[in-house]
Amino acid sequence: MENQLLKEYTIIMYDGSCGFCNEYIQFILDRKPSEKLKFVSQQSKNGQQLIDQFNIKEYTTSIIVVENHQYYKKSTAIFKIMKQLGTSWKYLSYLQIIPTFISDFVYSVLSKYRYKLVRQHCRLISKEEQHFFL
Repeated sequence: MENQLLKEYTIIMYDGSCGFCNEYIQFILDRKPSEKLKFVSQQSKNGQQLIDQFNIKEYTTSIIVVENHQYYKKSTAIFKIMKQLGTSWKYLSYLQIIPTFISDFVYSVLSKYRYKLVRQHCRLISKEEQHFFL
């Protein structure tokens, strides 16, 4: 993936086959995210390139954020995303004061049951939202 893209944007990698993950992407889009966010499915060509580039195959069950040529996973990724929202939801990023082992445990429990938590349904992305996707 281009270095300029990695330098300028915060890239959110998500499981494109997971209803819970897709719902979370829709949640982000509905909260006026920063224009610096880009979304990419882990199953896409660009997603696979990032997984290979950062050697993060073992974390593909987690949402991953790539920012400033570093990747973040699990709860740390969620906090990075929340910081990018244009609504009061961004204040949830202050919860990162919780020790990572605790917030990652909560994340792991949700992740384990994510396919059961939400039924898959598709949202048509508007023209205004298309620029968020790689």
